[in-house]
Amino acid sequence: MDRIVESFIEDFKLEFNYGDVSNSKLFEQFVNYVLVSKIYPDRSSLDKINVGGTRNPGIDGLAIMSNNHLVTSQEEIDYFIQDADLLDVEFNFIQSKTSSAFEMSGINTFLASVKEFFRDGDLTFEDELLNLRDLKDYIYKNSIKMETSPTLKLYYATTGKWMDDQNLKTIINSGIRDLKTLDLFSDVKFIPIDSDKLKSLYREIKNKITKEIIFEKHTILPKMNRVTESYLGILPATELVKVTSDEDNELIKTIFYDNVRDFQGYNKVNTGIRNTIEKEQTNDKFVLLNNGITIVAKSLNKVGSAFKISDFQIVNGCQTSHVLHHLKNFLTPNIFVPLKLIVTDDDDTINDIIRATNSQTEVKNEAFEILKPFHKKLEEFYLTFEKEDNKRLYYERRSRQYLGAKAKSEKIIGLSTQIASYIAMFLNEPQSTQRYFGELLNSYSSRLFQENHSLYPYYTSGIALNVLEEFFRENKLMHASKRYKYHLLLMFRIHSAGKKMPINISSNKEIEKYCLKILDILWDRQKALDIFKQLESKLQATLSQTKVLYRQAHLTRAFTEELLPAVTNQKKTGIVTYYNFQRKFGFIKIDSTDDDVFVHYTELNRFPQNEIIPGLKLSLDVFQSPKGPIAKNVEKIV
Repeated sequence: MDRIVESFIEDFKLEFNYGDVSNSKLFEQFVNYVLVSKIYPDRSSLDKINVGGTRNPGIDGLAIMSNNHLVTSQEEIDYFIQDADLLDVEFNFIQSKTSSAFEMSGINTFLASVKEFFRDGDLTFEDELLNLRDLKDYIYKNSIKMETSPTLKLYYATTGKWMDDQNLKTIINSGIRDLKTLDLFSDVKFIPIDSDKLKSLYREIKNKITKEIIFEKHTILPKMNRVTESYLGILPATELVKVTSDEDNELIKTIFYDNVRDFQGYNKVNTGIRNTIEKEQTNDKFVLLNNGITIVAKSLNKVGSAFKISDFQIVNGCQTSHVLHHLKNFLTPNIFVPLKLIVTDDDDTINDIIRATNSQTEVKNEAFEILKPFHKKLEEFYLTFEKEDNKRLYYERRSRQYLGAKAKSEKIIGLSTQIASYIAMFLNEPQSTQRYFGELLNSYSSRLFQENHSLYPYYTSGIALNVLEEFFRENKLMHASKRYKYHLLLMFRIHSAGKKMPINISSNKEIEKYCLKILDILWDRQKALDIFKQLESKLQATLSQTKVLYRQAHLTRAFTEELLPAVTNQKKTGIVTYYNFQRKFGFIKIDSTDDDVFVHYTELNRFPQNEIIPGLKLSLDVFQSPKGPIAKNVEKIV
C-alpha cells in the first residue's frame, strides 16, 4: 500500500477511535468516509451508507441522494415530495479493494451486483441493502415526480494507480451499457478512485478550503465593527464557478453546508435564472437581474485584483451558485454576478449576515435553527466537560468548526445527530430518527431546543450515543444491534433512571438529578458496557418474538412498544379465564383487578394445548391496541 495512503488510514483510525478491525474493513470504512464527505458532508452520513457484508458481494457503500439530501427511509422521500413537489435522485455505489491494482474480476463483480440490485435479482443481500432496495422501489413508484430519471455513479477504489487500461475500460463500458438497458437512469458513470485520488480527497477533508479569484470590479467598504474587511462589486460568473468547483469540476458541497437554503432544483425561480443565462439577448443583464452572492471568509490575502480567500462559505446565493455551476460550459465573459465579500471570524456577525441576506426569500425553519442563542449555550455547556476524556464531547454548530483543533472527529456531534439522540432517548421516539432532520424539527418544534429547557438532557443523549457508537466500533456489541442504537438509548435511560421523567425545564433541579443518574453510569465505561450488554440481550430476545418484519422493526412504533416492557420488567400476572381453540384466542384476567386482556394463539403456541385451560397462571406484558388491551410476551408461572 502507498505509504502516504497508509498513514492517512492510520490517521482516520485514530480520529474515529476504531478498535480491533481488519485492514480490509478499515480501508472500506476509510473509502466510504472520504466519498460520503464529498457527496453529503454530514457527520451522521457514514453509518447510513455502510452496507459492506459477507452477503453483499461487490457493494461496500450505497448513498441514495434525493433533492441533495442523503435518504434512508420512505418517510424522507414523502417529505421531499411534499416539500418541493419533485424528486431529484442520485444513486452512489461504492466498492473498495485493498489490492494494488484495478482487477477485472473485482470490477465485474461490482457491476454485476449493482445490476442485480436494480433488477431485484437472485443475489441474497443483507438486511441493510435489502431495506435500501425497498427504498429504491419506492422512489421509482414516485417517478412521476421526477423531471429526469435518476443518475447512477459507481465508485471503485483501490490502493493502486488508474492507468486507463483499455481492457478494463472495455469491461466497464460493457457494464455501463448493460445498466443503461434497464432504462432506469439518465446517466451512468464509473469513477475509478486510485491512491492519488484517495490522498487528494482526504486532504480536502482535513485542510481548510482556499480559493483564488480575480475580483477586478470591486470597491472597499468602510471599516465596520467586528469585520476585518469587506468588499462590494461584480465578479465574472466563470470566477465564481472556480470558487464552487473542486479539482474534478464537481460542486464543493461543504461550502454551502452552513447555508440557510439547499438547492431547490429547477423550480420557478431557478428556471428563471437558467433562462436568463441561456438566452444571449439577456445573459449580459444577469448582473442587474440577480440578487447576487455573499461570501464570508475567515481570512483573505489580497494582491492587486487577486483575492485568495480561506476557510470561507457562501451564506447567500446558494441557488445562483448551483445554477451557474450546472451551466458552467455555457458561461461567457460578459456574464457577471453581484458579490459581497466579507472577512470576519465573529460568530454573531456571521449569524446576523446569514439572517439579513436571506430575509427577502422563503427560508425553511430548519435553516435558521442553528443560529438561535440556545445552540450557542448548548455548545458552551458541552465545553464544560472538556477537561475529562470520559466526559468530553463537542457540539458542532457549524460544519468544520473544529477543523485544525485538537477535537477528534469521534468526539464531535452535529445538529442532526443531536436531534435524533434527544428524540430517541427523552421523547421516546427511536423509530422516528430515520426521518429527515428538518421534518423532525418541524414535527417536534414545541419539544425541542426550547429556551427554558435544561441543557442536561441534550448533553446526556449526545454522550450516550457517543459511548454506544464507541462500543460498536470496538466490537464490544453485536453489529446486528447497530441499527437499533436509538432504541438502546431509550432502554438505557429507563433502565438507569426510571421511566418517569421530570419536566425538562432549566429551573427544575429534578431533571438535572435524573440526567446525572444516567451520566454517572456513562462516564464509567465498564458499567455502561455491562448495562448495554444486558439491554442488547433483551433487544435481541424481543426481536426473536416480534411479529414486525425483522429488518424493518427499527422503523416501527409497534416494535418500540413491544420493547419497553422488556426494560421495565414490570410484568403483570393473571389467569386464563377463557380460550377457544377453534377461533384461536382467549382472555386472561389480571390479578387484583377486574381487567380481562385479549390473548392471541401466537402468544401461547409454545405451550402444550392440554395446559391452556381456565386457571392457568401466566405472567405477561399488556399493550394497548386500537381494540383494547392485548397480552404480549406471555410466560407460564411455575
